[in-house]
Amino acid sequence: MNLTLHLTADCNLACRYCYETHSRAHMPEETALRAVDLAFSYGHDTNGFSLFGGEPLLERALIERICDYAVQRADAEGKQVRFKMTTNGTLLDESFLRFANAHFLEIALSHDGLLQDDQRRTRGNQPTRALLDPVVDLLLRDQPNAVAMQTVMPETVSRMAESVEWLYARGFSRINTAIDYRKDAGWDDDSLAVLKEQYERIALLMEAHFDKPRPLLYLNFLSKISAYLNNRPCMLCKLGIRQPSVAPDGAIYPCNQFLNLPAYRMGDVWTGIDRAKQTEIFRQSMAPEPDCVGCAIEDRCRHHCACLNFSLTGRMHEVAPIQCEHERILIPIADALAARLYQKKSARFLLQYRDDPLE
Repeated sequence: MNLTLHLTADCNLACRYCYETHSRAHMPEETALRAVDLAFSYGHDTNGFSLFGGEPLLERALIERICDYAVQRADAEGKQVRFKMTTNGTLLDESFLRFANAHFLEIALSHDGLLQDDQRRTRGNQPTRALLDPVVDLLLRDQPNAVAMQTVMPETVSRMAESVEWLYARGFSRINTAIDYRKDAGWDDDSLAVLKEQYERIALLMEAHFDKPRPLLYLNFLSKISAYLNNRPCMLCKLGIRQPSVAPDGAIYPCNQFLNLPAYRMGDVWTGIDRAKQTEIFRQSMAPEPDCVGCAIEDRCRHHCACLNFSLTGRMHEVAPIQCEHERILIPIADALAARLYQKKSARFLLQYRDDPLE
């Protein structure tokens, strides 16, 4: 079973594109450990915990307690356990990395590369890129496959490819970019045209480095390529089933975007998940998106993600125009990249997709 534990709603940064409402709310230890017990109670061979904020390392002692407790339970019961966490890195140090490595805690770093100081500032409006320089070295030393999570805004998108190249040069092989999806972000025809040009530049960059000993694995493209070649939807949401979210007070919701909404509450860590409510929410999420029926890329894009739809439009099956435009830009570029890698007989590409249906 996989659970997201919302350890805190607090954060020590003031990123320009942040959509979260920060507060001092945090998860008590008793609630966190009860969530671990609940996950193990379902009898799965593997349990996964995503440690979420705000900035999760504001609750470092709680993270360590959760991981220790879950590992003890897993060892006692002959089960497997894994942990994931995305952090802004400002509180990450060598001692915590030693702990993370000992507990198989996979860390992703929110880092905007060359855009960092423009977008990710302290609450006192101080830049943060220099703060992260030693953190990046430590993280990549211990977790060389750590993902760099980049975000771009309309006013910074013209430097997106340059920033991806900087992150790769800095040592990250796995890089993911999210666009600022906020309703008032300001995307227009001009900035979307720049976004398209930047994705094309990144595709060329990935092609040039794909077969090197340390490849550039740009996850935005790889997710689309893999979905097509493996003949599966790019985004199968499984709302309420894949990764339920536990609020600081112990209430359980289908996903992060539904947190604290009474209509979507589906149990708590003390009484368990209400299976009828979970099933009903999943059923609702699987209905088709009316505006997407018959679209040529219907099976290729993220419109199936009920969480993203809900966060942008307030409805599970209403797709925001910016999301649609973004997917229409991204998918053809990913396809063209895959075609070039296939035609040039890229060793890594052919090894990864040896059952390529194009053969």
